[in-house]
Amino acid sequence: MCGIGGIIIKKGKDLNICAAILSMAQTISHRGPDGEGFILANDVSLTPFYRQGTQQVFKKKELNFIPKAAITESEHNYTLAFAHRRLSILDLSDSGHQPMCTEDKKLWITFNGEIYNYIELRKELQNAGYLFISESDTEVILQAYKHWGADCVKKFNGMWAFCIYDTEKQMLFASRDRLGVKPFYFINNSNLFCFGSEQKAFVKSGLVKATYTTKVVHNYLVNGLLENESCNFFEGIEELFPGHNLIYSIKNGTISIDRYYKITITDENERLSDKQLINEIEIKLYNAVKLRLRSDVEVGACLSGGIDSSLLTGLMHAILKRSNYCFTSVFKNELFNEEHFAGIAAKKVDAKHIKTEPILMGFINEIDSLVYSQDIPIWDTSTYAQFKVMELSKKNKIKVVIDGQGADELFGGYHHHFVAKWNNLISEGQTLLALKDIHASRKTISNPYIFYAKEKIKNTLNVNTNILKDVFKNDFLNSRPINKSVNYKNNVNEQLIDDIEHTRLKSFLKCEDRCGMWHGVESRTPFSEDVELIDFMFSFNGNRKIQNGISKYLLREAGKSVLPKEIYNRYDKKGFETPMKKWLTELKPQIISEIKAASFDFINTSFLEKMNTDNNLQLRIFFKLFILSRWQKVFKA
Repeated sequence: MCGIGGIIIKKGKDLNICAAILSMAQTISHRGPDGEGFILANDVSLTPFYRQGTQQVFKKKELNFIPKAAITESEHNYTLAFAHRRLSILDLSDSGHQPMCTEDKKLWITFNGEIYNYIELRKELQNAGYLFISESDTEVILQAYKHWGADCVKKFNGMWAFCIYDTEKQMLFASRDRLGVKPFYFINNSNLFCFGSEQKAFVKSGLVKATYTTKVVHNYLVNGLLENESCNFFEGIEELFPGHNLIYSIKNGTISIDRYYKITITDENERLSDKQLINEIEIKLYNAVKLRLRSDVEVGACLSGGIDSSLLTGLMHAILKRSNYCFTSVFKNELFNEEHFAGIAAKKVDAKHIKTEPILMGFINEIDSLVYSQDIPIWDTSTYAQFKVMELSKKNKIKVVIDGQGADELFGGYHHHFVAKWNNLISEGQTLLALKDIHASRKTISNPYIFYAKEKIKNTLNVNTNILKDVFKNDFLNSRPINKSVNYKNNVNEQLIDDIEHTRLKSFLKCEDRCGMWHGVESRTPFSEDVELIDFMFSFNGNRKIQNGISKYLLREAGKSVLPKEIYNRYDKKGFETPMKKWLTELKPQIISEIKAASFDFINTSFLEKMNTDNNLQLRIFFKLFILSRWQKVFKA
């Protein structure tokens, strides 16, 4: 897990490429505190460099990608630069240094992520005649690209964002993993093409200014959307979407983007009985976690006390046959506190269980760091709880953790997934079966008939219009389409894919990456990375994922052998909650003052004084305006 960056100058001499790439690398140094490397190139030369005053002691000086000189102002007119910040996880030796190249120096790579099946791929490539000098997955990517070309990514099981400089073809080949666990952003204008792991790298190096458009701030405040299009929150920055490759031609300055992966719904495994499905899921989960325990450093776990994290923790223990670190965020004396269940799960695996309790004063003191770490505004205070869990991992010198992001989106874990199932049954004329299923869901959803009726109304009408009119000025509110508060499908699997690609999971994974990497911690998410598990979960009717009124039925049954009885029998859905209402109510005068000071010309400031924190929509808008005001302070200062 690392930080990457690169610049190609198309025309003009104004940009100091050495200074810019050094600044980019420094800005994302938190992503890779264990090492740093650069290459600079032009039409006639390519040289690896290190930063002045920070020369590392390399033992394997014979490696052709090891830098032997400091990056300096020189007579060379460099037009290409790569940077890499290293978090050492696999092959801790010099052989894992980046940017890395093939033996003939024709291919160079800067890579962020992990290819977990690298051992199997290396054997396959060795059988095809390829030689390896390291034990790293980075070298496997290079040789795989040399052997299979762009199709190499289809063979990877993991998370990644990388860019390869192909010196012969004079092009860049970049790729991002299937569901977007690892980030990849780029700028492409008349003067330059550049890429990086985080948007702040472009801002701090002076390549773009921290400005946003009316469109993106409207999407954030009104429609609850961020990074839903390739054009980024930062004006001038674009995002390479999950499951896509990018090719940049250095010769003619053109970009082509191709989608190599899309979740496909099939009925390939519909013939399997529930027992057979559960058995297959159990096998795939075991294999997914086992692959993600490949590491040359110790692996810990994020443990909330819910089904997902408890199952992963149980599988880790079953595979490793020993105790490991587990990290939990707790909120004592709160109804949503899951400390009790996390303790049960930790005790079952004899874990070294360490807890953190985020508090209001800490949130106030660290809000600027939190906003800066995330690049773009956040939704609620749960990101702070995640931020503190990753900090706890760093304090205990655990560089890798396993987390459960993506389980709800694969297995049907949210209440709105019930709605999709009921819609499906009714649309197929199975109304009585739908009523029976609604009745059974009482163990999971309180008052399910009322819940369903309310959600159907929300899906038909925009019930938030009056509140939005109170908050925002008409010209701003009507400048863009106002989406309905919910968008329900008539198919569970389609609803899950919508959550994965357009709404929930993409944002969750962004926060997961930034919270972990801010503290130099690699977060591995089997449910969001393992292609065999993901493809399998969309090869049968999604209605089977919710049974007897129980969400994530198949996951629960597949994990029965490793789950504590108390957690296996949990039917409530807590989510990753924090005392957001309590905190914002206490901070209300300060927040009002800060929002007013931000001088937003699109809000009715009179709303702030009468804002009702008991109203969930008003509370969320209030929080987002506060975060946007802090975002301006942090990035425009």
